Amino acid sequence: MQAGAPKCAPACMFRTLSLLLCLFARADDVRPPPDPARVKTAVAELEKAAKSDSAPERARVLLAQGNVPDPAVVKLVARALRDKEPDVQRAAIEALRFVAHPDALKELQSAAREEKPLRKLPELHAALLRAIGQYGDPSSVRILGEDAWSDDEAPVIQARILGLGRIRTREAVDKLIDLMKSASAARLAASMPDFRLALVSESGVDRGNSPEGWQSWWNEHRSELKFDARPTELPTDLARKWKTYWGDMEYDARPTKRADRGRGDRPGS
Repeated sequence: MQAGAPKCAPACMFRTLSLLLCLFARADDVRPPPDPARVKTAVAELEKAAKSDSAPERARVLLAQGNVPDPAVVKLVARALRDKEPDVQRAAIEALRFVAHPDALKELQSAAREEKPLRKLPELHAALLRAIGQYGDPSSVRILGEDAWSDDEAPVIQARILGLGRIRTREAVDKLIDLMKSASAARLAASMPDFRLALVSESGVDRGNSPEGWQSWWNEHRSELKFDARPTELPTDLARKWKTYWGDMEYDARPTKRADRGRGDRPGS
């Protein structure tokens, strides 16, 4: 940082760099192999940052260099999942979330199974599950769905439900319905908006916030449900929530009235 430059708190820096990853490195992108020189730079920067005593610097480099879809880069980023600083772990999760390389999903899944410290902090656990769900891969159904109601924190439960909603298979829908059936009344009531969002995204059908309505629909249509390559278009309110959660929020989806969106959404506003 140059002398006199304004300082940015770690949380501010993380949000800014994470947004850049979201915009330029979507998990479903199909991209050509990275330039070898770019890989070399990323590896060198990540190795250097890993030796830094500054947690904000380690986090910054992970988000700036961790989006290169190369096995060596993914391996270095994954090491930071075991960092002692939560902000660094969170940066590693976000980098792996958007790097769009199959090794990244494997590392995230492995961390969900084996890295108990990550699961002890609800914010990190939710971020980890969301990163796994981002890939929409059928291999993640079991990780996202197992022991779901053993979690007390709402963000963790939400990450499981919406992650399953991103996996477009009959098994994922089946797991959502099973979770709905096994939830206590209080937890089900609190989670029904997320169940609805996940199931509408999966099916294009909307049974609202009625558990009985969804279970009846599934019993009737389970054998015939087919999945398109991409989800059907959601109603505006659900689309905004879905895109915001997954980092797909488009400018056009924001409120158009200044009073609704707040000052500062546009330069000079």
